[in-house]
Amino acid sequence: MRVRRVLLGFGVLGAGLLIAASAAWACTNLATLNLSNAAGASGNTITVTGSSFHVASSGPAVPVAIHWNGVAGPVLATVNPDATGNISAQVTIPNAQPGYYVLVATQQANGVDEYGTPARAAFEILAPGQHPAVAPSAVQGGTVASSPSNSGVLALTIALGVLGLALFGAGVGTFARQARRREVPATEHVRRG
Repeated sequence: MRVRRVLLGFGVLGAGLLIAASAAWACTNLATLNLSNAAGASGNTITVTGSSFHVASSGPAVPVAIHWNGVAGPVLATVNPDATGNISAQVTIPNAQPGYYVLVATQQANGVDEYGTPARAAFEILAPGQHPAVAPSAVQGGTVASSPSNSGVLALTIALGVLGLALFGAGVGTFARQARRREVPATEHVRRG
């Protein structure tokens, strides 16, 4: 009986540590990429911004390469992240047929992708006279106005994580109570007679 309780305690402790480690890993930032315009014509110049890129604690900065239409696509710009991991660069959209394309930001150190990269953003090349399928966001000073959606998503993620941990704890408590109730009573001797 005592051994069961000790094993159950270690199991709950191990599960708790696993959940805490998973939550810590899941909350790390991934690199993001934003475009001043999500649609336009070939030859247009747009501003590409990004955040959460790796910043070298010592030594030279690890540059971020912005590729056209894939990780192995032509490099449109190379930029070093600032001290907080943010980037900003002007790129010219290459000559291509109307359709959807992707800009990809890669950051490699010693031939290995930095954690959280590559980052991607879609761009639509419009045919002459065509309008974007989605209306562009409000533009202020040449860049897309910031929105609180990232903090809202983060708050929702944290709230769901706390709810999940509470439900897990309730389940473990219920299991422990059920395990105590199912103890086998001592056998009674049956008289034959």
